Amino acid sequence: MLRVEHLSKSYGRGKRRKRILHDINLSVGDGELVGIVGESGSGKSTLARLIMRLESVDEGSVSFTANGNFYASCQIVFQNASAAMNPSWTVRDILKEPLRLMKGDRDAYILMMLGRVGLEEKHLDRRPSELSGGERQRVNLLRSMLVEPKLLICDEIVSNLDRLIQKEIVELIQKMNREMGMAILFISHDLKVVQHLCDRVYVMEGGGIVEESVKRDGRFSFTHPYSLMLFE
Repeated sequence: MLRVEHLSKSYGRGKRRKRILHDINLSVGDGELVGIVGESGSGKSTLARLIMRLESVDEGSVSFTANGNFYASCQIVFQNASAAMNPSWTVRDILKEPLRLMKGDRDAYILMMLGRVGLEEKHLDRRPSELSGGERQRVNLLRSMLVEPKLLICDEIVSNLDRLIQKEIVELIQKMNREMGMAILFISHDLKVVQHLCDRVYVMEGGGIVEESVKRDGRFSFTHPYSLMLFE
């Protein structure tokens, strides 16, 4: 479904030009749960923005083979849930916005979907500032779910949440994957979450992918020194 080939990205000009990503190759198949791990500054979020076409690629290519509109078929949820919402809008407004072209009763559809992410009708008339961190992230996830994407990119979406809320969000992602057949690209520096959630993982260091591992018997195995250092 998603294929990234020989992707590179640099910022700046002249002597100050700095390469952030170099020769990235990865793929996500239909319904897969794939992780990307690495320390802060390894290029994970830049890669997410390039995949989503929020920035242009310098070299290489990003191809997405699912049918339909790209921005409906491929959605992203960011780490900062508050920044992704208009603070003056109610949750109802936020959820109706991606459905503006929908034919039929948008309110009824939203009401039907609320329970799937653990929200209630009372949340619809609240503004982002009136929600907890976990509730804001649930709203962002639901907003992405409403257009029924084929691929959801989660960029550090549990890093600012406590362990209990993290667990609930991860279980919600697993449910979305299982019930909707939605592929997930889960970007995180939280290795425990990635090991629990994902079937396959890429390890990034310094703007490149140093290793890929497939889960076998409930665990990943690595050979690259950086991967071993991270997971040990």
